[in-house]
Amino acid sequence: MHQILIRNGTVIDPANNVHDVLDVAIEGGKISAVGKNLDGEAVNEIDASGCIITPGLIDHHAHVWPLAKIGIPAESVCFSSGVTTIVDAGSTGAMTFRKHKPFIDTSKLTVKAYVNVCSTGLDSLPAKMEDVDPSHYDEGAIRELFQEEGANLLGLKLRTSAEIVGDMGYEPLRQTVNLADKLGLSVMVHCTTPPGEMDELLSYLRAGDVITHMYMNKGSAITDSYGHVKKSAHEARKRGVIFEASDARAHFGFNVAEKAINEGFFPDILATDITKLSVYLRPTAFSMSNQLAKYSMLGIPEDELFRLCTINPARHMKIDDMAGSLTVGKPADVAVFRKEEHMTQFGDRPYSDNATQLRYGEYIYRPLMTIKNGEVVFRDIAF
Repeated sequence: MHQILIRNGTVIDPANNVHDVLDVAIEGGKISAVGKNLDGEAVNEIDASGCIITPGLIDHHAHVWPLAKIGIPAESVCFSSGVTTIVDAGSTGAMTFRKHKPFIDTSKLTVKAYVNVCSTGLDSLPAKMEDVDPSHYDEGAIRELFQEEGANLLGLKLRTSAEIVGDMGYEPLRQTVNLADKLGLSVMVHCTTPPGEMDELLSYLRAGDVITHMYMNKGSAITDSYGHVKKSAHEARKRGVIFEASDARAHFGFNVAEKAINEGFFPDILATDITKLSVYLRPTAFSMSNQLAKYSMLGIPEDELFRLCTINPARHMKIDDMAGSLTVGKPADVAVFRKEEHMTQFGDRPYSDNATQLRYGEYIYRPLMTIKNGEVVFRDIAF
């Protein structure tokens, strides 16, 4: 007898090039079968007719409580949005990560993290920006942390905004990349309001490095004055730089996103960058399921949309043996959505910002069920 049997849903599993009406069976916390009209009974049988069944989503960029004072209550926010794996994007530094290890170890949600080059991470926010002076980087402490906790860590994080780096310009970025080279790590770079040209920022990034907030429109962006994606962005992608769309409240602009997407310059990874300051806040990022609806409205095809938040981040994170697909034998991280007609307003700033641009979409992806390691951790009461 199956533990869980989800019948008659449209399975979208980009890792296995599957898009078909199928059943998904779960036993012992793992995917036990995927196919048409599966035999057998189940303790929990679910009719998913008219619904989408996907691998559990991966939010590759958020800030999680208690790693960040401004972090989200991760299990409640993620499971109710179809997310089964989350990445904390640099809330902690080498001095502060370890005290949060018990939370990571005991959470049902899979939590990975980037380590901020600032030793105390984002502890000073929102009162004061983090210290990114390269002379204060603690190479020894960072090296030791990755040696001890590398299984939970993904790389180094730097926010290179002009209001953070000040007169140092791109020197913190150069030194962060140099340090990452020495330690064999990748780097995630927050690029909103960069201290110089985007061409220069991109020139420092290597294969496997992540530029996040790729569609931001504050300061130099990935599009030029004619609205075309810059040659430097295409060249960076060719050499293996990862482009991530994670929008938060204001790290996104329709004038950049629409032009880039129209030229086929899609994200490699779709995430949120939500904190307690932006989660469930309209008309901006809101949640991962809201991001799905927004980027569908912007023209990204459905199969590609789910690729960006399942197998793509799983492969980048080197966890595709345990997440990102519905492959038989792998852990049963599963999400079920219903695509519903619902007029929804999307914005690139909060309503209080005079620069806000609004767009309207006709559909939402309503989360109906989330399964983590074979356990139902969220279910819509009407499903």
